[in-house]
Amino acid sequence: MPEFAVNMAAIANDSNEMAVGNIVGSNVFNILFFVGTIAIFKPMIIDDKLATFDFPLAIVAAILLPFLAFDGTLLGIDQNLTRGDGIILILIFVYFVKETIGKSLVDQKYKDKKMMIYEIAEGTFKLNKFLRGKKKKKPSIKHLSKDIAMILIGLIAVVKGGDMVIEYASEIATTFGMSKHLVGLTIVGVGTSLPEFVVCIMAARKGQQGIIIGNIGGSNTFNILFTLGVSMAIKPIIVDQAMIIDAMNVGMATILVGTIAILNKKIGRLMGVVLVMVYIGYMYSVIKSA
Repeated sequence: MPEFAVNMAAIANDSNEMAVGNIVGSNVFNILFFVGTIAIFKPMIIDDKLATFDFPLAIVAAILLPFLAFDGTLLGIDQNLTRGDGIILILIFVYFVKETIGKSLVDQKYKDKKMMIYEIAEGTFKLNKFLRGKKKKKPSIKHLSKDIAMILIGLIAVVKGGDMVIEYASEIATTFGMSKHLVGLTIVGVGTSLPEFVVCIMAARKGQQGIIIGNIGGSNTFNILFTLGVSMAIKPIIVDQAMIIDAMNVGMATILVGTIAILNKKIGRLMGVVLVMVYIGYMYSVIKSA
């Protein structure tokens, strides 16, 4: 949501280049620095669902971005990320959400049936079912109202934060003579990724490795398919050579990590060091060439 709020504010302020830089910077930071840093401290095991669905789709989304940015040049038409391109990304996102929810429901039903069979075999089914039933409490209207209020407060804060990010990032760009695209790629992209980083650290401390990879892969897929898709659907984005190169960098970074995850089903400490070094080298080259 921080990336989405920033992009909506960028589109409203005619800062399309910052919108693209935000998504590219955030995704590269997530897939290289986040994954690499956490793998250094705690190697990550990739489960079958992530390896067979989430990562392949993340790779497809990352490859699709530079293709859509470059297709205008290949076809001899204007270099735009058009509204049609945005609709394509949104439709793929709808498919992603549908499949993710469907697979999760099937997995949960399978786990419930497996646990029931185990409990029956152990002769503890009735007792466990009774104890679980006693412990369950229906959420009260008071708690529900509090949850809704907190969600609304959070959404307002995210939207306001997006406006502030664009306002002050634009001032930084003007003051130091940096392009808005570079600011989006570095300061804004990294800043909007910090919530994912916090979630990953908390999950790593609790040994929830599936949440770490799912969080990063899901965030990157959401950023390209939904955030950038909606941005393009609202207002076409004129791309330049730098944007195409950045989009290709996202694709290559996602392919690198995705291929390792799919083939090895593990990201170890050595690979974590490699990913962090690749990110540092990438940022150095981006800033140096600016």
